[in-house]
Amino acid sequence: MARRPGRRRGIWAIALLVLGVTLIAGPLAYMFSRFVPVKTFGENMLPTIPVESVLVMEKDRGEVRHGDVVTYDPAEWGYDGPFVGRVVALGGDHIAYATGDRTLTLNGKPLHEPYVRDGDAGAGGVSFAVSVPLGRVFVLGDNRGNSEDSRFHPEHHQGTLPLAAVTGVDSEMHEESPLMVVLGLLMSAGVCLLPLSLGLGIASLVVRRRRPVEVQGPVWGATRVDVP
Repeated sequence: MARRPGRRRGIWAIALLVLGVTLIAGPLAYMFSRFVPVKTFGENMLPTIPVESVLVMEKDRGEVRHGDVVTYDPAEWGYDGPFVGRVVALGGDHIAYATGDRTLTLNGKPLHEPYVRDGDAGAGGVSFAVSVPLGRVFVLGDNRGNSEDSRFHPEHHQGTLPLAAVTGVDSEMHEESPLMVVLGLLMSAGVCLLPLSLGLGIASLVVRRRRPVEVQGPVWGATRVDVP
């Protein structure tokens, strides 16, 4: 039996289509399952994060560390979130500030905070001394003079929030980060494969219509006629 014309092109068209869709959908599914974009509207994280910046927050990272920029749910403070802030103390830490001091102290030692706006760690003039309970965090903004953070809610567990309130951790990803470059290349390859698969599919259909299938061997039911 003769091979159908255009069959090979059709197979390649389907294979490239599946591969192209996979290369596009795979990175997108990975990004949406692991990360979430968050747009900032306030000035509390200046100068680190400009107003209306879009952060790529990692979901369910499993660990929150000192200095992490996080999104969190301020429901315990009576607000709707998410808010963006920086974790300056974890469960078991003692964080403190006294008016007039140049820095905060963490477990009795000066806390180095190069990210604070104008280098003024005590802007806002709020003194505090908090022993953070286990399983909770103490969150501040980098713009201490204009930040609604843990300092202003001492009535709620001394301003601390449960780790469960942390909804994302800044991945610090940007367009030039290695992961973004790799995912971008994979998606670009997938986009390039789609028109190629479409072209092969069209070519396969054209060939099938133009070239009838050749039948080899006897045709059953045909009558032989001898021409004199």
